[in-house]
Amino acid sequence: MKKIISSKAKTFFILAGVNIIIIILLTILSPTFITYGNITAVMLRMSELGMLAIAETIVFISGGFDLSIGAVMALSGAVCGTLNMMGMPFGLVVLITLLVGLGVGMLNAFFVVNLRLQPFIITLATMAIIRSIVYALLKGNVLTGLPEGFLDLGYVYIFRIPFLFIILIVTGILISVLLKNTIIGRKIFSVGGNEKTAYLSGIYVGRIKYLVYCLSGLISAMAGLMFAIRIRAIIPDAGLNAPLEVVTAVLIGGTTIYGGKGSVLGSLLGILAMYLLLNGFSLLGLNPFWGVIILGLILISVVGQESIGKSLKRFLPAKRDGERMPTSAGKG
Repeated sequence: MKKIISSKAKTFFILAGVNIIIIILLTILSPTFITYGNITAVMLRMSELGMLAIAETIVFISGGFDLSIGAVMALSGAVCGTLNMMGMPFGLVVLITLLVGLGVGMLNAFFVVNLRLQPFIITLATMAIIRSIVYALLKGNVLTGLPEGFLDLGYVYIFRIPFLFIILIVTGILISVLLKNTIIGRKIFSVGGNEKTAYLSGIYVGRIKYLVYCLSGLISAMAGLMFAIRIRAIIPDAGLNAPLEVVTAVLIGGTTIYGGKGSVLGSLLGILAMYLLLNGFSLLGLNPFWGVIILGLILISVVGQESIGKSLKRFLPAKRDGERMPTSAGKG
């Protein structure tokens, strides 16, 4: 337990330090970076991707994998826009949109739990299927005409903080409390840490997996609505690169793909680092692909150090043992 706690603390300190260094450098290099307008723009842009990171974090902690988050984000927008064009009451439109995201999560859980299929393969398949459904619904068109009261939420600020960013923070706090301070959260960590042991201890593993995938689908649908609010339209390619970006940020944040370890705060810090880099490269007029390279190097240093260390520890003793064996044989 002490090792886990110290590992989490180390990850937080490293990520906080990386973010602070990026902020200092960009403040020096670009006078417009630290302005209120630019900071709020970063908050708005990271809002929907931060929601997807929260969804992926829950699934990773449980030992699962969900590549369909970006597609669900696009599907929620497409469903919302299509139902709105049909003249349905918008409150009901939003409810159905969220239920569609929940339904996709339930479908993923069915394949994983009941049919015992690999989460990576299943969510890769559902991602492709859902993306095709989105293109079929929108026919390549950009939908507008959503209610102004709904779209104007993108202009709402509370204590000079964007409302969409507040939704992200509130969701992050609620999920953190669920994971850290409830029996359900402890069960999610247990299932991710050792599924067989969790089952033998009386945990209904299947129910926990259904819960995490349903939460992932629901939060991803919320992200789709937030994205539509931010850009004031619905586009077919929403969340197209989200799986790669989100998985990278979540891993940088200290959540492991093997399950049983992770935190929402770490994932959000990873998202923040990503958007600070992207924003900085945009302000400095640099090629954004260099930002991806730097992000990859950070990923290797933060996430790979534990695996590299373990590999070296395994290799070096084996090498020494191999060197001793001929000597022992000679003495015999």
